[in-house]
Amino acid sequence: MTDTHTRSPRSITIPLTILALIATGAALHLMQPALLPFVVALFLANLFRPLVALLLKRHIPMAVALIVVMLLVGAILMAVGLVAVSSVQSLIAALPRYEARWNNEILPSVMRLLENAPGALRDQVRTLQWSNLVEVSAILGVLYAGAGGFVSVLSGVGLILLFMLFILGGYGLFERKIKVAYPEHASEFSEVIKRIDAKTERYFITVTLMNFISGLLTFAILAIFGVDLALLWGLVGFIVNFIPTIGSIFALALPIAVAFLQFSDFGTPLATSITLIVVQFTWGSFVTPRLMGARLDLSPLLILISLIFWGWVWGPWGMILSVPITSMIKIALESVPATKPIAILMSAKG
Repeated sequence: MTDTHTRSPRSITIPLTILALIATGAALHLMQPALLPFVVALFLANLFRPLVALLLKRHIPMAVALIVVMLLVGAILMAVGLVAVSSVQSLIAALPRYEARWNNEILPSVMRLLENAPGALRDQVRTLQWSNLVEVSAILGVLYAGAGGFVSVLSGVGLILLFMLFILGGYGLFERKIKVAYPEHASEFSEVIKRIDAKTERYFITVTLMNFISGLLTFAILAIFGVDLALLWGLVGFIVNFIPTIGSIFALALPIAVAFLQFSDFGTPLATSITLIVVQFTWGSFVTPRLMGARLDLSPLLILISLIFWGWVWGPWGMILSVPITSMIKIALESVPATKPIAILMSAKG
């Protein structure tokens, strides 16, 4: 009887934990409009905090340092906007060429390859005309809708930048408040906060640098082979590679598809595809893990699970933030003796 009673609470621990995670995820999902801008601003502040610290060390006032950061962010956003606008114009101009290439060359070649295939399969492939796959009017509608929603996007970005401004403005103040509020545990709290800040800061700086180099390599390869919109695909590669595991797939799929639609010969797009895949595989499988492994110390399975969970909670932003959020949780857990075993299970090598 006693043994049954002692086992019972343990037997319901895992189901209760799962239910608690689902309830927490649902609550965070509902709070997304209010909470997500603050979380994004918090991590962006980690990215720009070294610049603020450097300026403060040179005895530059905090107000001037914040203005410098805001000007830098504004310049980056303006550059991205200019690339996006010019790329959209080039894409619209290139669509008729892609349509002619697909309908007159690629689709007939596929039909010849399927000459001995079952009739039902051939009928299905025959329906894959460009007009059935891509609606030009739908593309223009999406572009105009995006332009119409530009103000709302700016308001969201503005809120994120406002949060980031206040977070950077309070640089160093939170640690002092902890020392005053909890003098008996100040050293422990300060140590945990410093570890979380240091790890997330190193992660974002390193992953941003890695993604920038990856995007630059993509742009260089596509420019050498003469693929359309090389600068756009380099920018897309830089952005989507913030999403672990699956981001690199999108970074490769789009420019490879454009290469096959653009060139009339088969050799150029094939050479482009092989070069891109080899370079990105080498970069993603050997270089990046060596540089990021010591900074993450997270189980690959846990990274995949966190990607799915945070993607469900906050969409693409959740996917981008999944790794640093999970890393923060792990640091917090390993700082408490009672939860340290969970942190060990979350680590890459224990």
